Amino acid sequence: MIGPLRRRADALPGPACDPARARRKVSRVASPTLAQLTGRFHAGAIIALADETATCAAMWETNPSGELRPELFPLTLQLSVNLIRNTDRGTLTAEAHIVHRGRTTLVVEVKVFDDRRRLIAKLAATQLAPAAPPAEARSREA
Repeated sequence: MIGPLRRRADALPGPACDPARARRKVSRVASPTLAQLTGRFHAGAIIALADETATCAAMWETNPSGELRPELFPLTLQLSVNLIRNTDRGTLTAEAHIVHRGRTTLVVEVKVFDDRRRLIAKLAATQLAPAAPPAEARSREA
């Protein structure tokens, strides 16, 4: 398992992966813009938080320099989400762990908790792990 990373975000659109901050823990505070009709977190907001956290973890795994290089951005190939419960207050925190790092794919597991550490959702993401082009190819492009 890769160590935990921390970052804070309060509303959609989701968090950017910021090299100045920790990287595999992202939080989102409840707000009317993230709620469904009953006042609880919208399922889409929960899933987006988990997906963004998985992408941040995969991005730092494939490109630890933090330099924005689109050719190294991990692309999600498959998502599976279990929504366990919901809440209408507090902060949701998503924590990601790389559970598999292969030559061409990554598998990232994300758990979303409320501020009482109750499990809200679990996400498993399979992501394409792009390889950096050879140095001589990059120098020709410049």
